[in-house]
Amino acid sequence: MAEDNTTALNEPYRPYGADIKETRPYSPCRAACPAHTDVQAYVGLIAQGKYTEAFEVITSVNPIASVCSMICHHPCEQACRRCGVDEPLAVRHLKRFAIERSQDYRRAKRKLTKKTRGKSIGVIGSGPSGLTAANDLASLGYDVTIYERHPVLGGMLASAIPPYRLPREMLNEDIDDVISKGINVKTGFEIGRDRKLEDLMKDHDGIVIAIGLSQSRSLNIPGVEGDGVLLAIPFLEDVAFDRKPDLGKKVLVIGGGNVAMDVARTARRMGVKDVSMVCLESAEEMPAWKWEIDEAIEEGVTIDNRWGPKAVKRENGKVQGLEVVKVNSVFDDKGRFNPSFDDKTTKIIEADTIIITIGQMSNMSFLKDGPVKLDERGLIQWDRDTHMSSASNVFVAGEVVTGPGSAIAAVASGHRAAMALHLYLQGEEIKGNLPEHEKDKIDQLPGKVVDLLDREQRQEIKHLPPEVRCDTFTHFEIGYDEAEALKEAGRCRGCGGGAVVDPNRCMACLTCLRVCPYGAPKVFAVSEIRPEYCQACGLCAPECPGQAISMVSYDVNEIRSSMPDIIGKRDPKRSDPVIAAFLCTHHTGVGGFNVPGNIRTIPVHCISRVDVLDVLSAFSNGADGVAVIRCADGSCKYKGVAKRVSSRIGRARELLSMLGIENERTEMLTASSTNGNRYSSVCTEFSEKIKELGLRSS
Repeated sequence: MAEDNTTALNEPYRPYGADIKETRPYSPCRAACPAHTDVQAYVGLIAQGKYTEAFEVITSVNPIASVCSMICHHPCEQACRRCGVDEPLAVRHLKRFAIERSQDYRRAKRKLTKKTRGKSIGVIGSGPSGLTAANDLASLGYDVTIYERHPVLGGMLASAIPPYRLPREMLNEDIDDVISKGINVKTGFEIGRDRKLEDLMKDHDGIVIAIGLSQSRSLNIPGVEGDGVLLAIPFLEDVAFDRKPDLGKKVLVIGGGNVAMDVARTARRMGVKDVSMVCLESAEEMPAWKWEIDEAIEEGVTIDNRWGPKAVKRENGKVQGLEVVKVNSVFDDKGRFNPSFDDKTTKIIEADTIIITIGQMSNMSFLKDGPVKLDERGLIQWDRDTHMSSASNVFVAGEVVTGPGSAIAAVASGHRAAMALHLYLQGEEIKGNLPEHEKDKIDQLPGKVVDLLDREQRQEIKHLPPEVRCDTFTHFEIGYDEAEALKEAGRCRGCGGGAVVDPNRCMACLTCLRVCPYGAPKVFAVSEIRPEYCQACGLCAPECPGQAISMVSYDVNEIRSSMPDIIGKRDPKRSDPVIAAFLCTHHTGVGGFNVPGNIRTIPVHCISRVDVLDVLSAFSNGADGVAVIRCADGSCKYKGVAKRVSSRIGRARELLSMLGIENERTEMLTASSTNGNRYSSVCTEFSEKIKELGLRSS
């Protein structure tokens, strides 16, 4: 079966329940994402094999989704409620899978946007915040021009993040999505050198400054000036643009953050066998992400913790090593960065090249004596509530004002700055009308729910062996294949996609309380379904006699409204019966159900959503037989489904008999997991059985 391209190329896709989700607490994964990507929605779509729809959800809020699928620090995973069960969902890798499976689709949907506003915008910088602001403003109908000092777009993504972490083809896919909207691009263009900011302010109706932190900080220690001592950002830029310096046989990196890891691992890939790091912090205090540290150590990088740089040792001007002093503590009693040293304990670490990675700052020289004012620390003066600088039509975004952070945090800042500028140009109030940073979120799983959940091992993320990856700048992570992705996506508990009660319909009859396997409902005057307990299984919605319960995701109404079109018009001359088959979508993938042509598949998130009325409706729409086919034994992610649905099928059979229809025409079956496609054989066997009963004439 070909890749699912059901989403119209020119119409934005919105997942079912998107509107109601905005009125309810977010899933913890979504709340943790600075851009509030609807993780639960796109992971659920991946689990159904709807990869282009998942791509649409991902990119609806993140124009650098490919970048984030490679380098994001995935705060969504750290917030995942599975952390309290076994292991967090591998969200970043699922994002990468959906994006890679949607490559042809994403290229086909690129198009120019109409410039309807009659106003132009200049965006200075093309990193995450600059690309996001440019993308949003172009989508709103502005004529946008990006100014980038490097020869290529991407800012620090292109110039400082090594390709073994971020393949340039992935970055370019994101950039192509953005500039395909008709954005003008001026690369190799430096504000202050090629044109003054004041000139750009005359050329454009609004400006967004998004220059990031493009300069490295140095150290004020003896011997630091001269050959053999490099700064992190210039070093990484030289490597990125194929100006690789001679590093000698021993490289020492000063610093313990993520940039330090990039520098050390890059030096290894440049052929240096002896790469070491020295940092103030202990192993537990290091600011770099733990996985970055682990991967660096795997690649042979050694780390000296709790040592501070004292002096660069030289002989005849050539670097010999670094004198370091023992660190007693990094933080004071109030938790502030305030290192103390044991001056009596020092040592020399030998090195041919020393690379300093102790922090970054912005190059503000183009703002000197201009309309955009700086504060006493040399930082841009700005209003956090409006993103406006001291010049009314100049707005700011990203790390230039927020300080060091993640790419996805810069995306969120870019969104806010773009909206602020748009409101300003439309003469509307900015303050109070920008996207909120913080969102209410669902609480962690209660212990009694955790006890009911099956433990499922997270799908392993494979890497190239260290001895292989250190010889190349090729990306070292191996992405999921479809089977792995579907299995991992199936681990999602659907937080935030569960049941909601309409209080105007609820009769407090206690049905939901009796049905729910997880104890989610509390019933007083009306029922309340607690989102921290609800597992989005959907057993309660079809059982509610007042139809007061609906699902945020995968509602039963989706089934009922689509059934006439799925079953279609019966051919009176047919020789094979028309079978309506409710099939669980769990792990189906893009291969689909692959069933005979007379089987009308009605995909459902879980057969827990199938009601007696749905079975009867299938017959009223012309089916000769109705099969409700559940997951293979042991693979259902929910409790109590088979028993409850079996009871519904029994009730449906009773009603069919009363209507003069053989009750054998409907059954609950179990998908086979041993005979190729799990649904094909069971559907064929059921079809043959119905054929023996005869075709219905009306």
